Amino acid sequence: MPPQSEVMEALGRLTQVSVGDPQACGLLQDGALRCFRGKSNPEPGTTFSWATSGKEFACGLRGDGTILCWGENIHGNVDAPEGRFVKVDAGKRHACALDERGDAVCWGWDENGRARAPSGETFVDIQAGGTHSCGLTQSGALLCWGNQADGRSVSRIGPYKGLAVGEYHTCALRMDGAAFCQGVNEYGESNPPQTVFTQISAGDAHTCGLAATGEVECWGIGAPAAPAAKFTSVSVGKHESCAIRMDGYAECWRHRDPSPEEIAFLDRILSQPVEMFAWPSGGVAVVDRIGHITAYPLEGEPRRMLDLTAETYCCSIERGMLSAALDPQFDDFPFIYIYYQVDEADDGEEDYFRGRLARFPIDGDSIAAEEALVILDLKQKGANHFGGAVRFGADGMLYLGLGENAEADAVSDPQSLQTLNGKIIRIDVRGATRERPYRIPNDNPFAASPNARAEIWAYGLRNPWRMDFDRAGRLWVGDVGGDDIEELSVVTAGANLGYPLFEGDLCLGGNRRCADLTEAVPPAVTYKHVGRNCAIIAGTASPWPDSEFIFGDFCSGRVWIVSGGGEEGWRMREIADLPRYIFAFGTDENGEVYALTRLGPAVRLEKPE
Repeated sequence: MPPQSEVMEALGRLTQVSVGDPQACGLLQDGALRCFRGKSNPEPGTTFSWATSGKEFACGLRGDGTILCWGENIHGNVDAPEGRFVKVDAGKRHACALDERGDAVCWGWDENGRARAPSGETFVDIQAGGTHSCGLTQSGALLCWGNQADGRSVSRIGPYKGLAVGEYHTCALRMDGAAFCQGVNEYGESNPPQTVFTQISAGDAHTCGLAATGEVECWGIGAPAAPAAKFTSVSVGKHESCAIRMDGYAECWRHRDPSPEEIAFLDRILSQPVEMFAWPSGGVAVVDRIGHITAYPLEGEPRRMLDLTAETYCCSIERGMLSAALDPQFDDFPFIYIYYQVDEADDGEEDYFRGRLARFPIDGDSIAAEEALVILDLKQKGANHFGGAVRFGADGMLYLGLGENAEADAVSDPQSLQTLNGKIIRIDVRGATRERPYRIPNDNPFAASPNARAEIWAYGLRNPWRMDFDRAGRLWVGDVGGDDIEELSVVTAGANLGYPLFEGDLCLGGNRRCADLTEAVPPAVTYKHVGRNCAIIAGTASPWPDSEFIFGDFCSGRVWIVSGGGEEGWRMREIADLPRYIFAFGTDENGEVYALTRLGPAVRLEKPE
């Protein structure tokens, strides 16, 4: 059944519509541009020949061929190049354009080379996606660059006549109108129907095409059924799609939630789950990076226990609601501790974002947002590397992993004991009050040092996204690496993990400096960026004999267990290879371990043979 849609007659008749996240703009027949989603618009009186919407920014091509961009500019994506262009396209955090000669130029965030357009090629079309870019060459070949995970950036000979670049997949139109897609295919977004299309548009997890007959057809789990009308073009965003009807008005519709028949866990598909743990009244709780916590009872419908989406700054880069943990003495102290990023702040000199650790009281299945007690506010100026895991040890102390947040500060911060960047901190939150939200444990390694932050438990980390204690009480930390290597370490009081001189067991700071850092603690296990491996996701204690800890990789979906120790050292063994992105690991009330996947189910891990 088609979802409810809205005919945007108030905008006027359009020649083009472009939907991003949440930015959405329509180009009127007289060249005026009206943005009806998002936070900003171009200056009044400016006319355009082309418009494009990205993630919280947009760009327009003016009549003289120059480009004007506006909106959020964290990565320079609004700083359009000078020159004369014939096409511009805004992606998630970067944009690309074609000049009059067919040369491509890209700007903005360049992780994985997404903004490094190839030279010496003549293009007729170009698009910027989430983590990669693609263009159609003069000969009809598909040429892509940037993140290669899952084959999203594979170049193809063709010939093709159209393309659509999403966040995790790429589609192209063959000369006969058949669609071809590649990349992530968790929900069928890369499995197009056998329809003749004249134009296609790709979003985060699904794709839509304009059929030769004028109808819009979408595919992928959760893909919205388009309104029953005839259209001239379609644009797919993250949460909304729009198409221009034959009468020139845009019709827009929200993306629907998948039906229970389409998913495999708890009657829901999980969006960006970062925690799952047993809930005191039964069932489990799932923390979503968007900013909410939902209870999934043993029977009955899920219940939203806390919704901080309006307060949580998500999901720019790695920000959001990143972790939560129940008080270890929950019966006597019914609290939950949450670490999340909140709104932008200004200290009078510069803008920054706040990372916040807060305590919330729980009454039954309700988390009282209005009674939050702020434990710690952190000044975070960089765009990523926030760490994130909140854990309680057997000692009752709260441990929090914090990344080096190095885009704003020197990467030497992890080795400095005067900042909390790149650290594991340990604090006592029992009896917290607004006047004294936490205490420093007397046995913290730097509690008596006048030249160190007393909260520090361990240091020398890059981005400890996830960590947990095993059955023996050891703290395992997965420190996300850069371009080459990932590491999992057993961290003890006062330990120096060596970053930025060391990344895993790889020396990055020069042999002499690495040799001088004699206190650097080597990791338990490491693995390299081979295949689709890209970022370690530390898991939880193994429930099975002869192994101690479970962890996985974000991009590849591979899962390992760690065993051994002692003189023989630690050993890792692969136990699963999941065809989806792993955000975190969680457990249910029976102690079963699950891999929590992006836009997918929680996958229960089987006991290894």
